[in-house]
Amino acid sequence: MKTWHKSFLAAFLLTIVLIGCGGAKKAEPVAITGMESYTDEALGFGMKYPSNWMLRKQAGAQAVVFSSNTVVERFNKYDAEGIAGAKISISAMKTEGKTLDQIVTDSKEFTAESYTAPEKTTLGGVAGTKLSCSFELGDGKFQSEKYFAMKDSMYVTIVELSAFGGTFDSYRTSFDEIIGSVTLAVAPAPKEVKRDTVKTEPAPPSQTMRSISGNGFSISVPDNFTGTRTSVKGTLASANYVGDRLDCTVQVDVFDASKQQNLDKIVTDNKARYKATNATATTISGVKAYLINYSFAKDVNSRVYFAIKGDKMFRITLNWFKPMESEYLPIFEKSVASFKFQ
Repeated sequence: MKTWHKSFLAAFLLTIVLIGCGGAKKAEPVAITGMESYTDEALGFGMKYPSNWMLRKQAGAQAVVFSSNTVVERFNKYDAEGIAGAKISISAMKTEGKTLDQIVTDSKEFTAESYTAPEKTTLGGVAGTKLSCSFELGDGKFQSEKYFAMKDSMYVTIVELSAFGGTFDSYRTSFDEIIGSVTLAVAPAPKEVKRDTVKTEPAPPSQTMRSISGNGFSISVPDNFTGTRTSVKGTLASANYVGDRLDCTVQVDVFDASKQQNLDKIVTDNKARYKATNATATTISGVKAYLINYSFAKDVNSRVYFAIKGDKMFRITLNWFKPMESEYLPIFEKSVASFKFQ
């Protein structure tokens, strides 16, 4: 079973900057005030994690820990600049007859040049493999380490540690403690499997919508999507709405357009950032708009809308899991159709 993090292929989506910015400030790591332990109730894998960070878990599949709620969106799109947060995850994936080396190769999400050669290591008391990755972004180096090991032939346990803004080495001591605490997934005996309590797939988007108001807009989103205020460079405000699948999101960014109101020029200037050749004219709430379809990640499709109303420019970004497009895209289009300027 593929876990959601497999869909997070590199996405160097640059934030639209309508006005100039000052010099970059050195990123600061997020403090770790203590450790707690997590153990999966279905497959037994587990690890320590920072007690003051945010834990999201899915029994029988994964546990993901973010340094803050606001950094989740950056791990969705790998923006060139943003919050210098970190992520820790542990997951169990069925091997489906693949060798550990094959699984390590298949796990590569970024360009080949981003990776060093796999290294032999120990994880959960057994021989495993470590895969390191790094590349430069606008606010410093992104670094990631993935660890792979199997205690039985049915499941591979994967641990990922990653951080933005050149802060990875600041977490080294804590990351080493976490790696040393890992226990590996083991297939349960048939009698121990409780099919009615083990959640194996994320919930689809709800067909029931709820309306949310933001800075100069309102929008309806599925009522099982969680809304968070995010921090995106150059915006007046940003709001992100995330489903049970963390790669299925609706985000609204609001920019100051008082100095630049030529929507055609804005879209033309930004098509290259989305690696797009065309932009399609449309309307949002009766106002002239453009949309661009693109994809930066394997198994994830995306769409972005641009519109100007008054002295603000609005950008709506949709991300959805490609194999479940028939479930997500219609409800996302309904969400865009509900968008109102205030």
